[in-house]
Amino acid sequence: MFIKKDTQTTGIPIYQGKNTEVAQGGFTLNDPAFSVENTVIPAGSLIGFDESTRTAKVAKIAVAQAASTASATTYKVLKGHKLAVGMLIKSGSASVGQAITAIDTTNADYDLLTVGTTIGVSVAVGAAIFVDDEGYQNLKGLLYSDATIKPDGTTDIAVVLRGIVYARRIQPVPATIKANLPLIIFSQSF
Repeated sequence: MFIKKDTQTTGIPIYQGKNTEVAQGGFTLNDPAFSVENTVIPAGSLIGFDESTRTAKVAKIAVAQAASTASATTYKVLKGHKLAVGMLIKSGSASVGQAITAIDTTNADYDLLTVGTTIGVSVAVGAAIFVDDEGYQNLKGLLYSDATIKPDGTTDIAVVLRGIVYARRIQPVPATIKANLPLIIFSQSF
């Protein structure tokens, strides 16, 4: 009997204990936003999937670091998000998706997202700023272990549906998203 131990990019475990429940059968991560060969998607990334097609996508979500008005065209978000220039972002159901035109990563405390036209809603501290795609709409769990994109732009992954994760060792997750993943405990332990 061989035991395979998966490690994360950080080299430290992100899940507590051995009681994680992983979706049976695995999935193929097929996400145009993450299709460059050898791109590594870190364990603990938010994942949405479709059980009938067995395909998965990364949920591209950031946490607002500061409040913004309904006329803002810049948004401060916590570091560790999966957003990129060109992605259409929203916040809440009433907002209008707008393309990110620039991301300033020079501040140590936050990244500054810039859009050409406002998303049209006030954004509170801690709110989700997201891409409204299948990854967000079908969000069901967390990536079990680091995933490296293969030459064909895909990779096979496992998704944790139930377990305890060290929240400080993964990307920041807004409270609204945590509420949608009730079987995952986001531990504040180190």
